[in-house]
Amino acid sequence: MKKKKVIISKQQMVTIRDDITGEMEHAKVSVYVEKDIPKYKGEAFTILFQASTFAIGRDISPSASKLLINLVGCVEYNNVISKGVNELAEHMGYSRRQIERAFKELVDYKVLTTSKHPQDKRITQYYLNAIQSWKGKVAERKKFIQKFDPDQLDMFPKTQKEIDASKQGGIEPNENF
Repeated sequence: MKKKKVIISKQQMVTIRDDITGEMEHAKVSVYVEKDIPKYKGEAFTILFQASTFAIGRDISPSASKLLINLVGCVEYNNVISKGVNELAEHMGYSRRQIERAFKELVDYKVLTTSKHPQDKRITQYYLNAIQSWKGKVAERKKFIQKFDPDQLDMFPKTQKEIDASKQGGIEPNENF
């Protein structure tokens, strides 16, 4: 049973006429208006976009799929991936090399995007593609999408040349997306 929060409570004495006897009776009537209390109130969540998740779910390897699920689970606001390869490898029970391959595969499929770290330009910062999923405010997502090169975010090839290039690389895009 879900918990409910009472938002309106009103009690009132009313007079009711008995239909059979025609007598007037007094009764106390209580009215409660309730709303469900969210189960995970205040907890952070990430929105997954169905079309892109469905498309990549068919094509990426099991290790890349497992990595993606873990990344969605630990992504920071504005899709920043703050976990390192060693930390993810230890958490997932994979070798560092397996995680590096999965990262490369997700970058190749444009599920992960990259940019230089804002403070230390020597470091490459990884982000989940905002087309695939998002953690943060909608306005920030719009800014994020405008900040990146559209080719880096575009998970779905549009021209025949791009489709042919994808097929040669093992990706067969679904025409429905």
